[in-house]
Amino acid sequence: MIIRLASLCTLFALAACSSVTSLPGTGRLDPRSDPFMPSQPFPVPANVERLIGPEDCQGAQLAAREFAMPDYPARAYSRGLQGWVVVRFHVYDTGRPHRVRSAESVPAGHFDAAAVRAVEDWRFRELPDGQALSNCVVLFEFRNGTVRVR
Repeated sequence: MIIRLASLCTLFALAACSSVTSLPGTGRLDPRSDPFMPSQPFPVPANVERLIGPEDCQGAQLAAREFAMPDYPARAYSRGLQGWVVVRFHVYDTGRPHRVRSAESVPAGHFDAAAVRAVEDWRFRELPDGQALSNCVVLFEFRNGTVRVR
């Protein structure tokens, strides 16, 4: 009995020392700590030039001050999903984005929320003369477990 109790205590002590991460607030293991295993090839990305009109995001030059990339969604990561999201947004003269929305995505619904949340948190340099920009476009690629802007 004492040996079982000692073994159990040792097991708990070793488990507490492990470097396994869990998803915040869930207690479940974070699949992003495992190697990414794609379940399908990367889909052909959108032609961003086709999506941008002649009046889109015209005026002052946009310069990022705070620019964090979105997290790869844990569920998409664990399922081996890859895809992309085109996000459209406006920028106030203060440099804060607004009316951020997913314009197009493949596969639909898996990466949209992460991409929109990231752009909502971006901050740009203030624009001159109270000028604002509308219909700016960014393409996020969620590929092989990483995220990049293209």
